[in-house]
Parts: sequence; C-alpha cells; structure tokens
Amino acid sequence: MKSFKKAILAAGLTLAVVASIGGSAFCDSYRHKNDIGGYGATVASDIKGTSGSAYTSYGGYGTVSLNSTYVYCSTKANGDRGTYTSNKGHYKSVSTSFTAPNGSRSVSISTDHYVAGGGEKWYFTTSDIDQN
Repeated sequence: MKSFKKAILAAGLTLAVVASIGGSAFCDSYRHKNDIGGYGATVASDIKGTSGSAYTSYGGYGTVSLNSTYVYCSTKANGDRGTYTSNKGHYKSVSTSFTAPNGSRSVSISTDHYVAGGGEKWYFTTSDIDQN
C-alpha cells in the first residue's frame, strides 16, 4: 500500500511539472521574431474562442505577406468543420482576422509569412490550436 501511494504521488508530481512546463512552452509557440536586413520582423498566429488572427510586421522598408488558414467547427452534435483563408500583402505590416460563424468555435490557424527587405528574404510558418 505504501508503494502504491508513492507511485500515485510521483505520478501527480510528474503531471504537475509537465503541465507547468508545457503551458509555458506552448504559450508563445505561435509567435516569432527575427532580424531581416538589420530590422526586426515579427510574425504570429493566434486563436481564442471564436476568433483567430495573424500578422506579419517589418521594422524596415520592404514587402510582407501572409497566407493564413483558419479552421472552425460546429459546437452542435454534428461537429461540422469549415475553413477560411486569407492571402494578403503590403509594405511594413499586414494582418488578417477571422470569426467563426454562430454556433461554432475555433480549432486551429496556420499562417505562412514572408518578409523581404534589406536584400534578405525570410519565410516562416506559425500556428496555434485550441487546447480545449
């Protein structure tokens, strides 16, 4: 009985440590910064509840673009899924946002980002999933 209690306690402590590390490890997994041609570039994808967003920004003068795919599903018993996509480009910064239809919630977002400036090019993919 003593070894069983120790095993349960060890399992509980392990889960607590993994949960605390995992939560902080995944918190910023969808955001990234880099230096392109001497200027900062930031890219991100994020979902919360019934909405999603993505952006690409660049501190210098250059071209930025993103191609984002947002997935949502119905909260009804049928669990139907749907997808929205957005492909945008501009100078310095670009963003997009999505809202799930009524009776639906966010599932995931994945975005391909492109930054060109100062003679350099950078491609990066960010994503975020609903943890619930």
